[in-house]
Amino acid sequence: MKNPSENKNPRILDTSALVHDPKSLLSYKDDVYICLTVLEELDNLKERREKSVSADARVVIRMLEDIINGHSAEQMEKGIPLPSNESVKRGKLFIGIDTNLDVQSELKQGIGSDADNRIINYALHMQKVLGQEVTLVSRDINMRLKARTIGVDAEDVLVDHQISDIDLLYTGVQAFEGDLFDRVKSDDGFKLSGEVYQLDRNLFNEEVQYNMFWYDDAGHIGFVTEVTDEHVFTKLLPRKHNKIWGISPKNSRQAIAVSQLTDPHFDLNIILGPAGSGKTFLAVAAALHQVLELKQYKKIVVVRSRDFMDEDPGFLPGDLKEKSMPLLAGITDALISMHADDDHDANIHATVEHIIERANIEFTSMAYFRGRSIDDAVLIIDEAQNMTRAQMKGMLSRGGKNCRTILLGNLAQIDDKFVTPASSGATAAVNVYRNYDKGSVLIFDEVERSSLAQFTEQNL
Repeated sequence: MKNPSENKNPRILDTSALVHDPKSLLSYKDDVYICLTVLEELDNLKERREKSVSADARVVIRMLEDIINGHSAEQMEKGIPLPSNESVKRGKLFIGIDTNLDVQSELKQGIGSDADNRIINYALHMQKVLGQEVTLVSRDINMRLKARTIGVDAEDVLVDHQISDIDLLYTGVQAFEGDLFDRVKSDDGFKLSGEVYQLDRNLFNEEVQYNMFWYDDAGHIGFVTEVTDEHVFTKLLPRKHNKIWGISPKNSRQAIAVSQLTDPHFDLNIILGPAGSGKTFLAVAAALHQVLELKQYKKIVVVRSRDFMDEDPGFLPGDLKEKSMPLLAGITDALISMHADDDHDANIHATVEHIIERANIEFTSMAYFRGRSIDDAVLIIDEAQNMTRAQMKGMLSRGGKNCRTILLGNLAQIDDKFVTPASSGATAAVNVYRNYDKGSVLIFDEVERSSLAQFTEQNL
């Protein structure tokens, strides 16, 4: 058995591996194979009486559908590219037909499940077709032992793999080591009129596009204004970052976020990343800055995914604001943190209440958004990773006249059994709105909350 972290074999995924963790589809840098027997087993499992098993099977089926959707049988035979970006490269997903294969002699009289034997038989077949070893991934220890006995490497599901936003998505930013301008061969001709610089296209990654940002270790931060086959045209942001609502960015990506959140050109800002990276904190600060100091908007509307999207808030005591407030603690915590003063701790809650009233902050439920048009407002949608594509479409179509929508989330913290990193509405939003002229996308990669938060995000 190979060390899973060093194993470069193509993987044959068993039903148990997929049901245990649908992210197994995205856990490997090499090609992944699934045979028809596995699809048949998933189809049978979705009707099981055990709700947890049937729910897990449906999640896998939905995730497979998201990946396969739009591809022909011929394309599936040749392999469907799995989501990749500059930080994580993945192979292809192959759907194999195993039902017409002759069962190897070692398995014809084999005991145990016929389906297990067919899956192992498919693994043996693929070893011959590919001319190399493959690895069967299964939670079933007996199946793994049987596979190894007849010459197929086998391993358990990776338990330490964590899918994050930066693994799956266009990040909206590229980081350079050292000083980017040291890579420019000649000073002649690379600077154009005003603040626009012309740089060699080969300096940037394949995802470079209009509206993308970049930064380097020397402190330069740039905004891409145009991309051609040979050049990237970029403006530099000021080295001294302005404070918003008394808040200064702590790193380059936060500085980019502040620029995006306050640039009047954008009416949609998508910011994803790990817990503690500053998403909510900066969004609230930018909203207060533009409502109370710049008077660009008249109010702030805050809504959190998965509160009551398809349900009435019910008969909990209090009005809608009082019912929603406990679900929006991340926003109120940010308000408390940015207005805390050691000399006036006793008055902090009164101060926050005053800010909520001055900024006309409305805490509401998604259940009441159908048919609404949000005008003259900053709309903050928090915990967006739990939203489906349909819910995302419903929310992002609510922005009306003079409305800035800020979408926040963390794919690593999806807690809805029917939403996966691949099927999340937040993922769909990044993939669609990266091409929206007035939209910005940014994926955070650092945790600023505490050393404990950073360790937890990276290891748990």
